Amino acid sequence: MGETQVASAQPFVLAFDSTHAAMAAQAAFKAAGASFSLIPTPREISAGCGMSIKFKAEGAAEAQAFVADTVTGDAAKCATLYEATGYTKLS
Repeated sequence: MGETQVASAQPFVLAFDSTHAAMAAQAAFKAAGASFSLIPTPREISAGCGMSIKFKAEGAAEAQAFVADTVTGDAAKCATLYEATGYTKLS
C-alpha cells in the first residue's frame, strides 16, 4: 500500500487510546510511505484520544493486514480500526 490509491479503495479510520500511540502510528505510516490523513476522532467513535488516522485500502482484510504490519508495540495495543462509512469496528 503506497502513495497510489485504486479507485475501488475504501476509507478506514484508525483510532487510538492515547496521543502517544497516535503519534507513533503516524510515524509508522510515514515510514511505510502510506497515504493518510491525521484527523480529529469522529464523534461516532468512542476513543480516549482525539486523534485518528484516515487511510484507504482495498477492503477490511487489506486494512487490517496493513495496520498489523505497520503499527507495532504500544501503538498497536492502543489502536482500534473502523470502516469510515458507518464507523463499523473491525479490531
